[in-house]
Amino acid sequence: MEINKIYNEDCMDTMSRMPDCFVDLVFTSPPYNLGNSKKGSFYGGKGKGDRIKYDDHNDDMPTDKYIEWQHLLFKEWMRILKPTGSIFYNHKPRILNGVYDDRKNLIPFPIRQEIIWDRCGMVNFSGGFFAPNTEKIYIVAKPEWRPNKEFLGLGEVWRIPPDVNIDHPAPFPLALAQRIIVSSTNEGDIVYDPFMGSGTTAMACLKYKRNYIGSELTERYIQLSNKRLSPILTQGVIF
Repeated sequence: MEINKIYNEDCMDTMSRMPDCFVDLVFTSPPYNLGNSKKGSFYGGKGKGDRIKYDDHNDDMPTDKYIEWQHLLFKEWMRILKPTGSIFYNHKPRILNGVYDDRKNLIPFPIRQEIIWDRCGMVNFSGGFFAPNTEKIYIVAKPEWRPNKEFLGLGEVWRIPPDVNIDHPAPFPLALAQRIIVSSTNEGDIVYDPFMGSGTTAMACLKYKRNYIGSELTERYIQLSNKRLSPILTQGVIF
């Protein structure tokens, strides 16, 4: 398995070539499957005509199939994690048919901790609910994992604004990736992002001397990632 590379393929294909206990961190924000929500639901439950549009993924799976898919991914992530490894899983709560759904049913393992990501702004509006401005980051960890001691004071609420100037339908901010990677891994460790998207995880890894492996279905997003990574690789600078 070549490291510091983004593979243009399904993440299950990438992981099938990884041995057990291979990576130190899985950090990911999968497609939220919000297209499955009925029109008028909240916490990002967009109508079918207003779902997040990816180039090579229809974000509208039947709920049971989506849950099954996420469970399968978690089982593979746990297989490839070292005994000291962890998973940081970013997902978006929703209200569907008037009922709050924190999406914990997507996680088939015990949750070590729940981080609240405060996005610093109200992202959805509805006449029936207070406007939400948070997403969740669930930590699932192997028994020997511990965060780096100097970061324990970060607390459980992280106030980080999103990146809005990236040509990808659902990027997460570089500051978020940096915080997770630096606080939960060490130099030389391997970080795997199964939905690499615009390359933010890889950027954070290079800046802080971690290794990365990524999977991404869309060739255009890989080209975007390589463009963002180029200044770091050639000049040692970050933007």
